[in-house]
Amino acid sequence: MKKFNFFSFILLLVCQFLFAQNAKDSLLTLLKKHPEKDIGRCYILRELRKDAIRNFKPADIYDKEAYTIALKNIPLVKNNYKLLNEYKSFVSDYLYSLGIDYSIKNDLIKAEKFINQALKIDLYLKRYDDIGLDYMVLGSIYEKKGEINTAVQFFFKSINALEKRKGIEEEENNYIVEDYKYLSQIYYNKGNFVKAIQYQFEILKVGASEKSNQNFNKKLNTSDIAQAYNNIGYFYAKEKELKTAFVYFNKAYKLQKSLNKPEEISLIYRNIGLVFLEIKEYKKALKYFVLSTKLTKSKFTFSKNLVSKGIIYLNTNKIDSAHTNFKEALKITRTYKISLIDADIYFNLAEVNFKKKKLLLAQVFAKKSISISKKKYNILETKKCAQLLYKIYKEFNKNAEALKMLEFVTVLNDSIGKDENKNAVLKAEFKYETKKKQSQIQTLSQQKKIATLESQRQKTIVLVLGILMVLLATISYFLFNRYKTQKQTELLKIKLHEAQKTIAAEKQAVESELKALKSQMNPHFIFNALSSIQHQFMYGDKNLANEQMGNFTYLTRQILNVSGLKQILITTEIEILTKYLELEKMRFETNFEYEITLSGNLDPDYHELPPMLLQPLLENSIKHGLMHLQGLKKLSLNFNLNPTEDVLICTIIDNGIGRQKSEGLNLKNLSNHQSYASQALVQRLNIWNKNIDNPLVYSDILDNNGVVCGTQVVLMVEVH
Repeated sequence: MKKFNFFSFILLLVCQFLFAQNAKDSLLTLLKKHPEKDIGRCYILRELRKDAIRNFKPADIYDKEAYTIALKNIPLVKNNYKLLNEYKSFVSDYLYSLGIDYSIKNDLIKAEKFINQALKIDLYLKRYDDIGLDYMVLGSIYEKKGEINTAVQFFFKSINALEKRKGIEEEENNYIVEDYKYLSQIYYNKGNFVKAIQYQFEILKVGASEKSNQNFNKKLNTSDIAQAYNNIGYFYAKEKELKTAFVYFNKAYKLQKSLNKPEEISLIYRNIGLVFLEIKEYKKALKYFVLSTKLTKSKFTFSKNLVSKGIIYLNTNKIDSAHTNFKEALKITRTYKISLIDADIYFNLAEVNFKKKKLLLAQVFAKKSISISKKKYNILETKKCAQLLYKIYKEFNKNAEALKMLEFVTVLNDSIGKDENKNAVLKAEFKYETKKKQSQIQTLSQQKKIATLESQRQKTIVLVLGILMVLLATISYFLFNRYKTQKQTELLKIKLHEAQKTIAAEKQAVESELKALKSQMNPHFIFNALSSIQHQFMYGDKNLANEQMGNFTYLTRQILNVSGLKQILITTEIEILTKYLELEKMRFETNFEYEITLSGNLDPDYHELPPMLLQPLLENSIKHGLMHLQGLKKLSLNFNLNPTEDVLICTIIDNGIGRQKSEGLNLKNLSNHQSYASQALVQRLNIWNKNIDNPLVYSDILDNNGVVCGTQVVLMVEVH
């Protein structure tokens, strides 16, 4: 490989930028002049990548070529750590690019995988700008997944990383702005407008900073400021502070007008229209939606304006006109694959059909809307849909469903009520802080003038010997304190490092203990399943035994697949338990029935639990509760979530002879079983659960005469 002269490359790069008319053309020319597949070509490709990102164009082709060159050269430069790390950074760029692509395609599993791989490299290299980007993308992925609290944590991690970066790069300030935009939108969706405003003010703080404004993209930062003004205006309107809202709308309009950005002005008009729509001044609202539609070229904004105009028609009893607008908006979103306002469109179509007494269609659209709103974690939209579904079910005389919706609305109201109570405190504090900041801004120029005069005055003062001695003493004291602080900081760092090592060791020990417990339980289950099949071979139908042997083989493979996992989907757990119960069922011929049910708020393809928790309990119910029962034997298993959806509740009910009789009949066997399976199960639960003191509860079921007619077991598992 031809040796690359780094300084020649930098000189050539600067010259190209100084004399070429276009940055991209100069870089492409430079790329042609440097065909060698080395670090120099990678640097040029990175500059082309940055240029593409600044101009909102695809950068994948540059990342991929640099990645290919890096992979080829990494084995050749193992002893040159600086060059090796540079090549690794290009690998990280490509993995990040792949993560972005998969995120856009909504393949969130692959997106998270590649972003985490990029993050691992960036953390090792301490590339704080790229670490910040990685965390920001992870935040957006978890927001799409509906895990809002995790998303918020990642956005704060992104901000912290970007604040640690070295050097001043124009993109980085705008990346922090994106983090605050995400946070503001999240709290808007929660109905917490005060928090949403606070994060918009953080955008203003970044956008107005000297770092941001001195860069070539000052115009872009000014646009960010204008967008923040527009959003602040809308959020203030939501807080019923219309006078303040229009002050910020006016600021936003003046800035976007100076930048000649009609698309952004269209969004300002739209927000003003929404304000008038909310206070039911429909003529003014319609006027601003029309103005917004004239200026926009965005199909997204166009379709949103159609929906807003449709709402005006709906509220003024022009049902057919409203219906036409909503259908046209839906057609545009389907044609151009715009899904962000689907929940709003479906809700309004449900409203129209409800008013037209087309209740089946209204129900279909309302269910689609509430499903999307739940996934977006938009409490206000979800509540609105639930209220409409309540009305629809009442019209259908579906009282049970209507009651469920009413209870759901009550839960949402409680959640909103809590946020409103917090808002009252935050709002008072926020108003005070806002006035304080405005006062500081107004006095900033005066402080600078005073500082200048003070500096000039100090230069004229004759330093006498006494003042010099005081100054020397002060400096000595300062240096001593600085030295003392540095030593304390070093000591704290050492303690922190030791604490991190201790936590990591404890975590590893807990994971090892969990694996050991699972490995104890799996052989126990296999032994009992084989016993059931052996019983059928000896005393039952051999054809049925062969069939069940096939089921057992499939079941064994499933157990082997999940035994090394921390968690599995509830769907997979149900499949394993069903196979096991089928094996047990052949003992009882037609005298054994079982059912497995799920609650409405549980998604078996999303929620997870540790594997092989429930099988020992089902086995215990069969052998010690149902085995000695004459007549039909029944066993049921129900999966449910608590109201806060952070604990999975599994309830097992049998109609067996009860614990007291079973203990009398099989005292010795029951004791052995409890000491093996139940003890291991309780140990697993205690390791897994952090906030549940009693995760396994047994109770007797009594009939009307107070006689035991069955047993209930409740198992609680924290959702991780």
